[in-house]
Amino acid sequence: MTPVSGLGQLLVHHRTTVQPFVSLFTYRDYWGTTVEAFDLHTAHRGLNVVSDNIVETWQNTYEPTPLSWDTLRDDRTSDDFIEYLRHTPLSPPVSDIEEISAEVRRASTPRDAAEQCVDIVRQTMTYTPGATHVHTSAADAWAEKKGVCQDYSHIVLSMLRSIGIPARYVSGYHYTGTGEIGEPVVVESHAWLAAWLGEWIPFDPTNGKDVGERHIVIAYGRDYGDVSPMRGIFSGGQSTSVDVKVTLTRQHR
Repeated sequence: MTPVSGLGQLLVHHRTTVQPFVSLFTYRDYWGTTVEAFDLHTAHRGLNVVSDNIVETWQNTYEPTPLSWDTLRDDRTSDDFIEYLRHTPLSPPVSDIEEISAEVRRASTPRDAAEQCVDIVRQTMTYTPGATHVHTSAADAWAEKKGVCQDYSHIVLSMLRSIGIPARYVSGYHYTGTGEIGEPVVVESHAWLAAWLGEWIPFDPTNGKDVGERHIVIAYGRDYGDVSPMRGIFSGGQSTSVDVKVTLTRQHR
């Protein structure tokens, strides 16, 4: 739940508090995500985790040197990005997706192909909250043609990897407020992706808009499994409920 610095944003302040009180152990995982771990062995009736952050964002300009298909096929590129070229359990190879990808690969440049993949998913899928869950794979969401931002991203990841374009999952938040200073806006977690096209170029297949100052990046990975905001082991009586609330407030223009 700790935002990253770089690629259009700067983490100015971060604080995590846990009630009942615990000591936090902080480290960066393999994918560069800040992880805060803790153990709580005393009896408790509730667990409250709060992450407070101040993040400065801006509209980044992406103008990479045009990348050719030959460069992507080069062994050096494959070695550097092999983990973002392999399919995963949540973004597996799907026969009809690969057929579409084969057609897309005829695009003149990898960037054109990536943009076509995003457009195809936006035109084909119907945004339907509740139709899927965090463990739904791209194959299952594509079969139903329904899903949310996580599913849209997993499907595009599968398409891009099928045609040899390295792609990574991006977890974060999307500010949807009017822009009024001090106005708290309740949002949900959001997901999009970035493709390697000479540099990491982000795409938001759910909104169909450029990724910019309204997007806050939390973590990168191969799929949702690498970047889930909270995970752990609970031992004891049956838990009654889990509540999550995310509030974004614009502090200045």
